[in-house]
Amino acid sequence: MIPLKDYQRSKTFPVFNTLFILINSAVFIYQLVLPGAESMQFTLTYAFTPERVLSAPLSEWHTLFTALFLHGGFIHFFSNMLFLFIFGDNVEDALGHFRYLFFYLGAGLLAGLAQGILAESLAVPNIGASGSIAAVLGAYIVLYPTARVLTLVPIGFFLMNAKLPAFVFLGVWALLQFFSGFMTITGGAFDNVGYFAHIGGFVFGVMVAAVGRRKYLAKFRRQRRVFYGNYS
Repeated sequence: MIPLKDYQRSKTFPVFNTLFILINSAVFIYQLVLPGAESMQFTLTYAFTPERVLSAPLSEWHTLFTALFLHGGFIHFFSNMLFLFIFGDNVEDALGHFRYLFFYLGAGLLAGLAQGILAESLAVPNIGASGSIAAVLGAYIVLYPTARVLTLVPIGFFLMNAKLPAFVFLGVWALLQFFSGFMTITGGAFDNVGYFAHIGGFVFGVMVAAVGRRKYLAKFRRQRRVFYGNYS
């Protein structure tokens, strides 16, 4: 399923969400314009490789964060930015700008560690914003479970538009991540997707949003009254 838009209007400008999209875009363009060997070296240098961090933590710790802004191809980049663009503004709206900044970076850190600990090999480089974005999705499903998401749904050879509640769309997404992660543990399947980063980020996002849900939504409702005014 591919999300096209949500119908949950943001009441504030998503400062950091927009900044993250711009930084990811700039880095991805830089990866593209570098010659092939240099692009690969650049990516490997700033990717998070657990084995390197364990062997030289003081000189390699920064890769836990730099890896969040690297991508392995257009589909990887575009899908991540699409999800961040659709869902991130509302989460920043509820959490507040600076709380969202630390939420996003902290989620990426924890998601990267989850992937590093549970992956089959410590020598595999990890890149991508997926862990942070998974946390955004986890927070969104708690804060706006009934928000409608315009979705492209594959039906056989056709794609159909459907307005799905967020808890359905994101719930299906989360179940796929848990199932796929379980399959990699049991040896039933293997690919280069960081499912454990997705799972770790999603759980972190759910927990953060659940703990502060009442406070975040009260703030959101106050913003809505200011934005639209009061009607009687």
